[in-house]
Amino acid sequence: MSVIRWIHTILLYLITFVDTLVCSVLAIFGGIFNPYSAFNDGVIRVWARIILWVSGARLTVEGLENLDKDGVYIFTANHKSAYDILAMVAAIPGTARFIAKKELFKVPVFAQGMKMSGMLPIDRANSAEARRTLDQAIQTIKDGCSVIIFPEGTRSKSDEIRPFKKGGFVLAVKGHIPIVPTVIEGSQHMFPHGRRTVRPGKIRVRFLPPLDTRDMTLEDRNLLIKQTREQIATHFDPAFNRP
Repeated sequence: MSVIRWIHTILLYLITFVDTLVCSVLAIFGGIFNPYSAFNDGVIRVWARIILWVSGARLTVEGLENLDKDGVYIFTANHKSAYDILAMVAAIPGTARFIAKKELFKVPVFAQGMKMSGMLPIDRANSAEARRTLDQAIQTIKDGCSVIIFPEGTRSKSDEIRPFKKGGFVLAVKGHIPIVPTVIEGSQHMFPHGRRTVRPGKIRVRFLPPLDTRDMTLEDRNLLIKQTREQIATHFDPAFNRP
């Protein structure tokens, strides 16, 4: 079985490289006209779904009834695996883009594809730059594009939900944008920390009812963080898809 897993993983890396290269070029082309177009939405979803399919990931999406098809949101999810990004892209209906760490924007071609498709880089070590990114995100949302954030800031290597950073919640309060607490389960067991091969399995994405921020001020941001984290932690099942 280990030999088969290695062959599968090597094949996955090769297809991921080609898929990312091709889709980045297509996103650059689409971004010339409109970074948030249906064309670029499709390119991003195809990129994610190809990698999920080759990985052997079986994606289940729950809670779509909690979302307004014409609404824009800040999707706030727990973060256990690199597969979380793929799962979110594949699961969210409509137009949505990530606020991603600036290091990802240094990879040739991929970086240009991210920029031209409307992804937003954030420098977590530079508070002034981070604030500018959040202000830009407010305008992006007002233009009809939802934003995806992982408020833990980095992948958690345990079953616990790490403390949340404040940036995305300040964005929600300042822009009066509803937050959708989102639970991702099973992704951490497909490519566990310390393993070099991928294990096919199930990933479940659950959209919980949105939290209204229209009457909130910046003084309420800590309460909003607490409510969002509690919602995610309460519904998160670390044993889902565990071998």
